[in-house]
Amino acid sequence: MENMIMDILDEALGIQEDEEKWEIKSDEEADWWIEIHEEKLAEIRRLKMQLENKIAFYKEKLDKVLKEEEYIIEKRDGKLAEYFESIDEKQMKRTKTMMKYRLPSGELVKKFPSPQFKRDNETLAKWLENNGMDKYIEIKKQPKWGELKAKTKVVNGHVVTEDGEIVEGVEVIERAPEFKVEI
Repeated sequence: MENMIMDILDEALGIQEDEEKWEIKSDEEADWWIEIHEEKLAEIRRLKMQLENKIAFYKEKLDKVLKEEEYIIEKRDGKLAEYFESIDEKQMKRTKTMMKYRLPSGELVKKFPSPQFKRDNETLAKWLENNGMDKYIEIKKQPKWGELKAKTKVVNGHVVTEDGEIVEGVEVIERAPEFKVEI
């Protein structure tokens, strides 16, 4: 999708790939290069703003339709929930987690979700330990990477300790430096 948009922008602005191998050789040429591209960027920004305005226009229309849909669903479901409560339970299919009533156009379903549990893991772990239930306690070993990193350095793509030993279990991924033009 992004490539398609860029192709449209390129076509609209008349941008073509430069095949020549021109190089900047002076401050004047570098400054000229910035100015030329600022003109192109101004046109792209204008077009971008128009596209963003169009997106906002359609988003507003979509939001209105979604609110209308939500209102209709709430109205429908509210009346059906009232009706559902008036039906004799003997006419419904019942399980531990739901009650269901079938109609030709759909099913009315009332679900009974299982409870949520809010745990204080520290208190729970102490209780388990005090009651001899250690098999329900999980113990995690985790490296203190911040402290280890301070005592190591990168040599030839490997993490190495102060005494020269290669640290296993750590992969060094080099990243390219970033360059940007600030205007």
